[in-house]
Amino acid sequence: MLKIGIDLVENKRINDCCSDGFIDQVLTNKEKLIYIEKKGSKKLEFLCGRFAAKEAIIKAVSNFENPHMLEIEITNDNNGAPIVIFKNYNIILSISHEKKYTIAEAILIKDN
Repeated sequence: MLKIGIDLVENKRINDCCSDGFIDQVLTNKEKLIYIEKKGSKKLEFLCGRFAAKEAIIKAVSNFENPHMLEIEITNDNNGAPIVIFKNYNIILSISHEKKYTIAEAILIKDN
């Protein structure tokens, strides 16, 4: 393991600054398509999760890169687990939601 990144977000803070401009700075086009399909509280939960996850990823790769959030894309596998797409990095990601907060942890794995 090379590095760990973690980020905690207060969901209200993201909700308060949730504008089209903010969304355009956080979500890739593919992620926006998923976001648009979400309903109710799941919409904010998705945005908070992606924001926290990308912040955690940026922290995990900070010794090697200084990426913009739009350079990082997060998809999901068939079971809903997040998958990080960022260059050739091997990053394990976990996102969790609990009422008012969202947390994400990114682990950058060293390839042999």
